[in-house]
Amino acid sequence: MSGFKKFIDTNGKSFEEIKKLINDMVSGVVDDIVDDVTEFAPKEVRRYIKQKIHNAQESADPVESKEYKPEKIPPRLEEFTDPPPPQSKYPFRPFEPNSVWYPHEAVPEHMTPQEEYMLDKIYEMRGLEKISKNSYILIRCALDNLIVQGDFMFDVEDDFERRAFCCLDMPLYGAMSNSQLRTYFTWRTDVRHEKFPEADKPYIVLYCLELMNKIGGISSDEAFDGLCAIWENYGKSVPSLDSQLPRWIKDFYAFNNITKELPKFPESGKRRAFTFDNDDFSGKFEFLADNSTYPIRESVFLTEETLPLMEGALEAALRALSEYFKPRGLNLTEILCGSMRTVYSWSPFEDAMVDLDRQDGFREVDTGERERYRKKRGAPALERFEFSPARGFIGYILKSAESELRARTGKARKLTAKITMLQYDICNKTKLTAAVENAEFETVIPKAVNKFCDKMGIFPKKKNAKTTDSEYSEYVREKVEIDVSKLEKIREESDELAKKLVIPEEIPEIDEEKITEISVKISEDDFSERTEQFTELADNSEDGWQILAWCLTAVQIAALDALTKGNGAEFCRERGLLPETVYEQINTAALENIGDVIIENGEILEDYSEEIEKIIWSAL
Repeated sequence: MSGFKKFIDTNGKSFEEIKKLINDMVSGVVDDIVDDVTEFAPKEVRRYIKQKIHNAQESADPVESKEYKPEKIPPRLEEFTDPPPPQSKYPFRPFEPNSVWYPHEAVPEHMTPQEEYMLDKIYEMRGLEKISKNSYILIRCALDNLIVQGDFMFDVEDDFERRAFCCLDMPLYGAMSNSQLRTYFTWRTDVRHEKFPEADKPYIVLYCLELMNKIGGISSDEAFDGLCAIWENYGKSVPSLDSQLPRWIKDFYAFNNITKELPKFPESGKRRAFTFDNDDFSGKFEFLADNSTYPIRESVFLTEETLPLMEGALEAALRALSEYFKPRGLNLTEILCGSMRTVYSWSPFEDAMVDLDRQDGFREVDTGERERYRKKRGAPALERFEFSPARGFIGYILKSAESELRARTGKARKLTAKITMLQYDICNKTKLTAAVENAEFETVIPKAVNKFCDKMGIFPKKKNAKTTDSEYSEYVREKVEIDVSKLEKIREESDELAKKLVIPEEIPEIDEEKITEISVKISEDDFSERTEQFTELADNSEDGWQILAWCLTAVQIAALDALTKGNGAEFCRERGLLPETVYEQINTAALENIGDVIIENGEILEDYSEEIEKIIWSAL
């Protein structure tokens, strides 16, 4: 058995070597068996048995050495068989998994010379097809076929009578039927003669692929002119070409040395049109108002009369800010509207088969539509403007400009813009933060707006100037007389209404002395003194503050008094009222009469502290 195992472990041998090895192995086994069986037999007997066995082995028929032939499977017998295809000049090509399939059509028996020429040309073109060796069509293989077959059919012109419909997602010459190819070549002939008949989208896309691959050896400018002509005549009428074709034209422009300018494509978004490039700062009010934290449209100052002044002041302020930021390496458009960001989803000639080796080479260009081509890490990249407005910064600009206009015209109360409005927009921006924290920054907008007002002849009114009724400014309002008795009646009614709104179970006991402290009743002793306070308020403030004083209830005025002392929330809770509700009611009245809130974050705004103290003192 050791010999048999040795045979299995050896490499393949010839027939004669195997035969000799088996004979030796068998002879040795036979000798061992004979010796074991005839152990007690005489030597002559054992010699006789072995000789007989050897004679039998040698007398066996020799096996002829011949090569191994595999068994053949007999062909399956079909009951019905198709007749062999007739021998034709245009044979039917069976479907193969590694080739492009196209719809077959019957060849007409009687053909005109043009039809015969076109069919010969088409079938010759189909024979140029490169087939993938991986049993499926690779993109590179399809691109090679497009270029080789396109070059072969570049000069073909046709005049096909019919118009065959085509709905291929990616049109290829080899995938079209004969009628579709003739339809395409007929349409292409018209386009080359500056005629643009109606066509299916696949025909237009195939022609664009010819141009972008510069099939036929055409120049880059000729291909660019052809693409622009397709855009002009089909780009806006064929679905999906309005977004697909502009991208192809821009990519072709960036990858080739084009001496002409890009056509004007429609803006992809309304917001992207609002930029401050080329020193264009006019007509930006609507854009800024739409993207501002400061609700300027709700301001009492903004009217049809003051809107032109606001637009002119904003233009001057934006121009001054741009000049302030430029030396510091900052762009006003990127600060207020957004910045350029790399489009990582972009790839050259997306959804099209274009050989980049047939292009002139990538170059860095600006498309003029807030898009630009740049090289990033040695590879082509597309950068696009990403709209992200700095709402706090825009609000600061609007409020600053309005503040200066109010001071100049005297049309409304004083307004102050605080630098804290833009703290979130400058966060983590070192260069911008340094520019804003500079003391010069807060003077940029006021200087620009005041210079604009000087140019327009708008100057602040003198407070002590004595004028007659005929010379009195149209902005000075008529003095309002206050009837204190009516004010007392309104406040008493407001007190009764406030008591009805309070839940009795939650009202704690109140010390009578504390009630006396917040009482809003005007005694006869201090009547004249408090009347003087209301008169002073009427002389030194706008009429909005007078009306606000009339509208506030006793509880609301007392809450304002508590706010000035720092215990407004405690005051409201002692009376079973929610502080937020009371503050909201006060702010609502203030918005209706003075155009702004007077309480923010549980505190009275510093700008209005003087007027609030006059109201409290005149009422308490």
